[in-house]
Amino acid sequence: MPHITDFLSRFRPAGTPGAGRAGVPADRQRDRESELGPVLAALDGPSAECTDLIAAAQRDAEQIVATARTEASAIVAAARGRAADIVAELLQHAVSTAETEAASILAAGAADAAAIAERARQRLPVLAERAVVLVRDLGEEGTPA
Repeated sequence: MPHITDFLSRFRPAGTPGAGRAGVPADRQRDRESELGPVLAALDGPSAECTDLIAAAQRDAEQIVATARTEASAIVAAARGRAADIVAELLQHAVSTAETEAASILAAGAADAAAIAERARQRLPVLAERAVVLVRDLGEEGTPA
């Protein structure tokens, strides 16, 4: 796309009619190249340096990612080992709690059985005396009272 200066240069006043002035038309492209060439050439060094910096940063990033992956694998392995230990500890605690509860239930059952046996021992003479009385009454009358 032409620049505005190229467009406006069409409307420059022309010389007087008659013999033309000898001259070479302006070469704008060459003017731009002569002005910008040294500036752009000066940017080649920093551009190459930027490319080197980007490559070094990418290598560093890859190294950091590799290190992080290695550390993450070690953390996961340690966590899995610790989880197995915790599961074993919880299992042991559950078994211990169940054994304690079972012993408590057995002790309560034994205490209940002892109380029942004591009540039976205390009631046995009274019940035996009633049975003897019933048997005597049965023998005397033929029918229980």
